[in-house]
Amino acid sequence: MGDLTTRPVTADDAVAVQRLLVALEAADRTEEHYSVEDVLEELANPMTGPQDWLLVEREGEPVATSRLLPRAPAGYELLVSIDGGVHPDHRRQGIGGRLFPLLVRRAEDHVAERGSFEPVLSATAPSDQPGFGALVGASGFVPDRYEFLMRADLAVEPAAPVLPPGYTVSTWEGVDPEELRAAHNVAFVGHPAWSPWSAPMWAQWVSGSRSHRPDLSVLVRDASGEVAAYLQTNEWDAVAERTGRRETYVAKVGTLPGHRRRGLAAAMLLTALRRHRADGVATVGLDVDSQNPTGALGVYEAVGFEVRRRWTTYRRP
Repeated sequence: MGDLTTRPVTADDAVAVQRLLVALEAADRTEEHYSVEDVLEELANPMTGPQDWLLVEREGEPVATSRLLPRAPAGYELLVSIDGGVHPDHRRQGIGGRLFPLLVRRAEDHVAERGSFEPVLSATAPSDQPGFGALVGASGFVPDRYEFLMRADLAVEPAAPVLPPGYTVSTWEGVDPEELRAAHNVAFVGHPAWSPWSAPMWAQWVSGSRSHRPDLSVLVRDASGEVAAYLQTNEWDAVAERTGRRETYVAKVGTLPGHRRRGLAAAMLLTALRRHRADGVATVGLDVDSQNPTGALGVYEAVGFEVRRRWTTYRRP
């Protein structure tokens, strides 16, 4: 890359990478805020190796970064997302156009190293950034799906939840993570881009994550004590540090097949919103796939969430 050098990101780069991510968020308004501790947690991803997160430097100054976010195999496919960006002061210099193909080739190698799976490569960005579409389009990626970033304002107390008879609600505190992982892997079969969560991945990104809030997560059980529905909450310190307000993020909402169309999702969401508000949270965010087969978008809107921004997922056919 001429005067640019490209190398793997290490733990020693956490501060520099965090500063780069702050600059990317300020320019692109992604509302994705990272602390140094968050970067270190991301580096510990059990699904990736040293060659899967790259840093581009110019005379020792970080100017771009990109990484792989692989999923577990689903059938004969293995999905790998490519994430990253170029510092706003160094854009329109061809850096992204040279970096992205490197990650595409690395993603192909990542899949090949794990067996005879079909690589499914994707990349996601806010839909109002046409330059990103042109960048990934040069590598054969086309728009595939859309996601809506939604937010609920807790200035006014949400409506009281109505839980159907025969169900009980609790937090995730003291619950076996394996029980919740198993429930999630059942609830999301058939959803777009779904792949099962392994135990190490669940421990890394859910039960063991520094952002996980089990006390603000909701679990619904049926009369037999089995999991019927669940809602998982994250909260990042970096959000409050950057914005001056607390915002939680509903990372997972699922209802198991035998319990759908009974109002459990709405009851869980309202329960969560009221608890978050009582804990001092100002807003709650979540995202939903436009192709979600359960009608989740309508449920979210009914309990007070509003669409804030649309994201486009590009996929290589």
